[in-house]
Order: sequence, then C-alpha cells, then structure tokens
Amino acid sequence: MNTAHAKIRACSERAIAFLKTWKILTKPHCRPRRSTAIVQAILALHRIDTGRYAG
Repeated sequence: MNTAHAKIRACSERAIAFLKTWKILTKPHCRPRRSTAIVQAILALHRIDTGRYAG
C-alpha cells in the first residue's frame, strides 16, 4: 500500500515542480476556472512532450 501511495505522490510532486517553472502561473490574472484549464493544458503538453501520454 505504501509503495502505491509513494508512486502517486512522486508523480504529483513532479507535476507541481514542473508547473512552478511556468511564469504564467506566478500571478494569475484570471478566474480560478480559467487557471484550471491553463494548468490542464500545460500538463497535457508536458505529458505529450515527455512521451507519457497514453491517449
């Protein structure tokens, strides 16, 4: 159980670290719903770029 939790946590921590490198997210000037869409798009592009996109 701990191993499964650690894998999920490591993936999440890498994603958060990656998002922190994007300057657009340091001071969002839009609604939270729009920010969510931006974050989802950035992570999708990152997954495609790193070859981890399964769909």
